[in-house]
Amino acid sequence: MQTIPYFLKDTADSWYQSLINKPQDFNAFKVEFLQYFSNNNSINCLVNTFTTMKQGETEAVTTYLGHFHKNLRQIQAIDANYFTAPQILNQFICGLHSSILQHVCPLHLGTLQEAVTCTRDFEFAESKANHVHTMNLVMNGSSELDSKLKQFSDSIN
Repeated sequence: MQTIPYFLKDTADSWYQSLINKPQDFNAFKVEFLQYFSNNNSINCLVNTFTTMKQGETEAVTTYLGHFHKNLRQIQAIDANYFTAPQILNQFICGLHSSILQHVCPLHLGTLQEAVTCTRDFEFAESKANHVHTMNLVMNGSSELDSKLKQFSDSIN
C-alpha cells in the first residue's frame, strides 16, 4: 500500500491525498477508487479536475481559459450552483502560471471577466516586451557582426 501514491497522478493523486482514512489494503483501495472514479461524469471527479487544474508554463492564457471553461461547464451541467462567482474567480487566478499570478494577485479583481482581461493584457505586454528585447539583441548582434567583419577585412588588407 505504501507504493500506491507513487503511481497516482493529477486528479487521482489529489483524491488520494485528500482521504482522511487511507485504505489499509489493496482491495479496500480498489473499492474506494472505483467508487470515486467509476463514473467519469461524477461531480466529485469533475470538481477535483477543475480545482487542481493549472496553466502550463508555456500555455497561453486563452488556452488555459478554454480548458477552465470546459471543466466549469461540465460541473455546471450537473449542478449550476456548485461554485459561486467569487469561487470561480479564485480558482481561475490560483490556476494561473506563477509568472502571471504574481502580477494579477495584487490587483484585487472583482470578476472573472476582469481577471481574464488583465491576464490577456499582461500576456500581450510580456510578449511584446520579449519581442522588443529579441529585436534589440538582433540589432546589437548585427552591429557586433559588422564590427567583426570590418576587423577581418582590415586584417586581410
